[in-house]
Amino acid sequence: MANALNPLEVLLELHMSGSLALTASRMGKTPSAVSKLIRALEVQAGHALVEHAARPLKLTEAGRAYAEAARLVRNQLRETEDRIASLSKQPGGSLRITSSMLFGHTVLADYVVEFRRAHPQLRVEVVLSDAYVDLARDDLDLAIRHGQRASGDMIARAIGRNSVRLCGTPGYFKRHGRPQRPEDLFTHECLNFRADTLDSRWRFHSAGGESVFATPMARLSSNSDDFLLASMRAGDGLLPCFEWAVGKELRAGRLQSCLDDWRFESDAFGEPELWAVYPRGQRGKAKVRQFVDGLIEWLAALQG
Repeated sequence: MANALNPLEVLLELHMSGSLALTASRMGKTPSAVSKLIRALEVQAGHALVEHAARPLKLTEAGRAYAEAARLVRNQLRETEDRIASLSKQPGGSLRITSSMLFGHTVLADYVVEFRRAHPQLRVEVVLSDAYVDLARDDLDLAIRHGQRASGDMIARAIGRNSVRLCGTPGYFKRHGRPQRPEDLFTHECLNFRADTLDSRWRFHSAGGESVFATPMARLSSNSDDFLLASMRAGDGLLPCFEWAVGKELRAGRLQSCLDDWRFESDAFGEPELWAVYPRGQRGKAKVRQFVDGLIEWLAALQG
């Protein structure tokens, strides 16, 4: 995809992204090259295909018709690639995946390297976004999600625990002690993930059925997981962390957890399980299944 300069492919990418710069980046071209190609296609078609003054960019009715034709051609080519690859009993063609930023950085980045080494003939594209991504609209094969959220035309498969541990560095616990109950957090330095659309309160549940709301007044909050993880790793406070994101550091002793007898919940962290979501009856089921099967094993090893 990065080396393609097919006018219809460019138009389809522009339709999905709504951005000239993002389209150029995805296709490995300059924005000026993409703009010139679109203008040339409009001259050839005899119609305006893009509303150039709109932000984000939108296609005209004629442009959408061309983009839909491009989508059909792309899908047919991918189905052909899959059939050819099946002759050699190895997955081939392309696989387009989306996940959250944090999961992509901490899990998929390493897993995809190993998966591609095992299947070098397969082209993999990973789209990271913390916003909800429509698989059909964005022409994606697979989504890794923190909640099931699958419609009737989608399959949702649980792939591993989405459990959360309250973590800090050994140095932090040496200086401040270790909380024994959720209420003790009010005397600790805490770091909190905040998002405008999500309830970020912390809830703790004991094995005996006790529930405690204990969201401390965090002196540092952010909508960036990476930012908060960096602060926690520097010893600045306690942070709820996905086990799959910090499992290696916990086992190595670089991080420690507390209140492990309590189950942590927060709407900002999603459901207790991770889910692989993909279309029913989609092309290339074998490669999606192989990717998901391998990811399940990878997550199990990360979480111990």
